[in-house]
Amino acid sequence: KKKDKDKKKKKDKDKEMRNLNDQCGSRGFIRVAEKFQKQDEFRCWLSEHKSIDFGMLGMKERDELWGEFVEDFNTATLPHDKYYNLPVWEQQQARKKAEKLTKLHKKAKKENKGAGGPMGRDEDIRAKELAEERQQRATREYQTELQAMQLQHQAKEKDAMAKILEMAMIAKSRE
Repeated sequence: KKKDKDKKKKKDKDKEMRNLNDQCGSRGFIRVAEKFQKQDEFRCWLSEHKSIDFGMLGMKERDELWGEFVEDFNTATLPHDKYYNLPVWEQQQARKKAEKLTKLHKKAKKENKGAGGPMGRDEDIRAKELAEERQQRATREYQTELQAMQLQHQAKEKDAMAKILEMAMIAKSRE
């Protein structure tokens, strides 16, 4: 009987390990050295999940928290999808918002459709034109925001690389 219980416990542990192994890396892997590629997600995670301002941290604290973020990322245990790929999550949110506005507009259009006659058709055409203009404007604004975010990210990466090079030059000059 004891052997049967031990075998069952071992099977349960193996099953748990398989589940953890399946989950591990399901969202990709990052290494501790890849700080600059996931900087936006890390900062978002710090401010929203940990309630910590990135600018107020020392290098040692940043490294410790980065290690924690990497561990949670690699084991797929971060509390929200946006911490895995922030730009994709923001695109999804913008798309959902646009769809919601479109649905509301269609609903309002159906409610106002009862007017009928030639004036009703002209109003419907104009309403459709305005809706298309709003959609195009929203798309342009979203693309502008996305480009601005990408430029900010590139600038941050450039600044970080400059700091690393400066530190390397200082270290080399001390030798």
